[in-house]
Amino acid sequence: MTLHKITPYFTLLFTFLILSCSSGSDSDNTPADPTLANKQALGSSARDFLSAEEFTSMNVEIAYVDGFKPSETTLSNLRSFFTERLNKPNGVTFTETVVPATSVGSLNRDEYVAIENDNRTVFNEGDALGVWVFFADQNSESDEGNSRILGTAYRNTSCIIFGTTLREFSRGITGPSLTQLETITTEHEFGHLFGLVNLGTEMVRDHEDETADDDGGETPNKHCDQEDCLMYFQTVADATSTAMNNLPTFGEFCLEDLRANGGK
Repeated sequence: MTLHKITPYFTLLFTFLILSCSSGSDSDNTPADPTLANKQALGSSARDFLSAEEFTSMNVEIAYVDGFKPSETTLSNLRSFFTERLNKPNGVTFTETVVPATSVGSLNRDEYVAIENDNRTVFNEGDALGVWVFFADQNSESDEGNSRILGTAYRNTSCIIFGTTLREFSRGITGPSLTQLETITTEHEFGHLFGLVNLGTEMVRDHEDETADDDGGETPNKHCDQEDCLMYFQTVADATSTAMNNLPTFGEFCLEDLRANGGK
């Protein structure tokens, strides 16, 4: 799912902005791919994130190109976000990986999947759920006109944050800080990894926004119709236009969904 449309919103999109685990061997005696469980459809690991039924801990690989490392405040915000919403009694670990600079320009799905395949080191292991978050040094190839993609969740445990675009929107004197945009974009994309909205985590009450524009991600819509919710399609777009005293959070309906699927 993509952050949103900036018309100049997140996927989060700025208009400004899924699981089967294989074991053993294949019929030709070729060993099964041990990373296959992390290459499934978006939303299919929602309960794995939220509950402690299979995974009691989580290892998040924070991958970035030199110069695009998220701020320490962003990482601290993410830790608090996970503590508040996920049942991971054995904790959450961050593993940092520096990725070589890209030279292809704007990135499409095939390109950032290839980057993940070449550089990802953290996968599901034992009771630890493995996650990949890549802070890229490029923008999205899906950007068009005044529409900008800030980030995209595209596999069950994978998402990309387009660092160049975040920097573009954080330069204004009255605009949001880079840390604010990093935090909101990343948390929004994790919302999609958690199965929101109606993307692997069932709705307790109907609140999927059927009128929202497709935000440029791989799964259209899948946003909340509550305007004060982190998963509202325009949330990130609004965040690009002004500095904020309080970061957006999940609304009442999304919280109901998360708790019903094993979260807090």
